[in-house]
Formats: sequence, structure tokens, C-alpha cells
Amino acid sequence: MADDDSHGPEPTRRRYLKHGGAVAAGGLLAGCMTDSPDSTATELGGDSVGSTATEAAVSTAETESETGDGATDSPYSVSMAPVGGVEFDAVPERALTYYPVSADAAVAFGHGDAITGIGYDKELFGNTVDYYYDALDGVDFEWEVLGRVTPASNPDALDRELFYELDSDVHFLDPALLRSASFDWSEDEVASIATDVGPWFGNYYSRTNAEPPEPYRDRYEHYTLWEYLGYIAAVFREEARYRAFKSLRDDLVARIRADLPPASERPSLAVVADTGGTFWPYDFTQDGYLWAHLRPFGMRNAFAATDAETGSGGSYDYEAMVETAPDVVLRYWGTALGDSFRSNREEVLSNPLADEVPAFRDGRYFPSGNGMQGPIMNLFQLEMTAKQLFPDRFGAWPGYGDGEAYPEIPAGERLFDRDRVADIVAGEF
Repeated sequence: MADDDSHGPEPTRRRYLKHGGAVAAGGLLAGCMTDSPDSTATELGGDSVGSTATEAAVSTAETESETGDGATDSPYSVSMAPVGGVEFDAVPERALTYYPVSADAAVAFGHGDAITGIGYDKELFGNTVDYYYDALDGVDFEWEVLGRVTPASNPDALDRELFYELDSDVHFLDPALLRSASFDWSEDEVASIATDVGPWFGNYYSRTNAEPPEPYRDRYEHYTLWEYLGYIAAVFREEARYRAFKSLRDDLVARIRADLPPASERPSLAVVADTGGTFWPYDFTQDGYLWAHLRPFGMRNAFAATDAETGSGGSYDYEAMVETAPDVVLRYWGTALGDSFRSNREEVLSNPLADEVPAFRDGRYFPSGNGMQGPIMNLFQLEMTAKQLFPDRFGAWPGYGDGEAYPEIPAGERLFDRDRVADIVAGEF
């Protein structure tokens, strides 16, 4: 698309942004950056209780407001790398949530109605969150009616025109990602959306603690999942909801860690994507919030003792899986695949070599979640993983069911309170 800012409509709701346009562009970043997570957070599973960055984000909005949580009538600011300080005159009423992490956060913090659009494949995106929300009374996500900023003809691209059409007050998308080779936006293109429509607010590269593009490199910070969620909560002025969810998560992780067997007795784990008998391994032991639902278990990567590359750079066939011999195999993002995962699982387990792979022989090939997870997704994915890895300690995973929704788990075998989650979303806590 040509670099032409004249196409956009005249802004209709600019009271939300004071200086986000300046801080969003790569060479014009400003604002105070918080310290990166310390080693204690990493040892405790990546999201330790009371982390400095999270508390700073949550307290900033509180101290700059005269009316407290959920206030809509007084200015406040939220500062996060790489966007710097963004000031709001009021809580955003319209929000673009490009990835599930911000969409799930908006719903969890009581602002699901503010979502204007989502990114990439709408059905895959919707199925990702619906899989969990169907297990909660009164919590839903009407993704079918939302807009998207990826043109239908090219889901790997972004259309600047669509940002103007959606007219969002805040865009939960990292401007550093826009400047990367993935989208290749110019600095002017990034700044024009922030100035004319609404500010950027995202931190994509904490996903795997990867290095951002050069214009952002010196001022970038990597956050854990729950630190990042704390910043999103601060944008919505939902500090109390955030703390309620964080308490649920901390209690769940503490319960899991207290009942884990010694590391030497834990099964070896392979996390893969697979198609037609070809398996692409992921290194779930690396840093980043992508693996926040796996890290607390302290699992050994079955591929660690091999020479295979992880991700799209390397792949395994059945013979290599036999050699790797994982005790459990999780299909990354399998929860959103429905019948395609069911048929794929049947194909994998019926292969003549399946009996020579411990995980396949024992039927321990399960769908896993999506690492771009918000508060609700993280709770379910921690529970799901606990049951898949340690059924003797946390109760057996009941199976994939119809593949459309999180399977029913008896109340006495649940690892967190569903009603409590629904109450927090509803503001009753």
C-alpha cells in the first residue's frame, strides 16, 4: 500500500491519546521503562508474585487517578516498553486486540465489549478462546461480528486502511513488530496510525524474548506473561480484576509445584506441530510468555539430546521420533483445530511405528494450548497441562471430546474455581 495518509477519516474520538503518536514511532520513543524480570521470577516459573514491573504498571494508573479502579473520568498514563508513556483522558471504549493474549485480557478484565477487531484468521482466533469460554457461565467472545486488519486475500499482511475504518482508541499491537520484516511498515506509517487513530500498546518480542528490530533495540524490555497482562489491565483501569486473576494463577501454580514429582521422575516431553507424519519441534524451555503454561512444570525437552533444530528450521519423521522416544507429546495449538486434530491424532497413533514411540504407544498424544494466552486461557492451559503430564497427581485428562470445547471435568477434579473466574469477569469480587 502507498504511503498516503490522506485516505483516513477525520479523527472522531481523539480524547484518549495525548502523546502516543510520538512515542509509537521507532525513533521517537519516550517514557520510563521498567526493570526486566530478575532471576527469581525465572526460577519460579517466569511470573513470580509481586514482580516489580507488574506492580509498577498497576500502581501507576492508581496513583494518577482520583477515582480508583475502573475510573473513566480522569486522566492517567501507562508506561511500557517499547511504546513508552501513553496518556489517556479516559478508559478506551474501542480496542483492537490483534492477538489472543490481549483479546482474552480484555474479556477477563471486563472490557470484551470494547474489542473492535482481531488479527489473522478470525475462525482460528475465535476457536482458540471459545474452547475455554464455553466452560464458563456468562463469559463469551462474539468474534464473528468483529473486524480484522488483515485482508482476506492475505492473512499475513496488514491493511492500514482497515485501522482507520475500525477507529480504535488503542491498538494492542507492538509497533516494533510492524517495523520488522514481517510487515515492513515505515516509521511514518506507524506514527500516522498512532496520531490519527489511536496509540499502539504491545510487547510482541517478550513472546520468546527475541531481539526486536534495530529502531527499538536499545529501549526494549522483555516481560513475563503476568507482567504484560498487568500493563494491559492498567490501560483499562482494572487493577483489582488483575490482582484477583493473578491470585488465582499464583494459587494454581503453587498447588501444581507442591505436588510435582522430583525432576528425575518427570516424563520427557515433546511439543510439536505436525502434518502428514512430519513433526516440527518447539523448544518450550526457552524464555518468553509463549510457554507460560508449560514452564511451571519444569519438564525436560525430549529433543534436547538430539541435533534437530526447533520450529520451522527443523523437522522429524517417525524414525526420528522413535529415536527421540518422548513420554508425552503435545500438539501446539491443538485445542483450536477441532476435527482436524482428532483425525490427525488417529493417523499418528495408527502408524506402524507408533508402538515404538512411548507417547504414541501409551496414547499420550494430546492437544495443547496457544502461547499467546491471556488470564483465562492461562488458567485453563495450566490445568490441562497438569492433567496431561501427571494424571496420577492431578486427575486424568478426560480426552479431546468433540474438539469444540474444553472437556467437562468433575467439580472435585478441577484445579481452579470456574465460578470465581466468571465472577471476576462480571466484576463481582
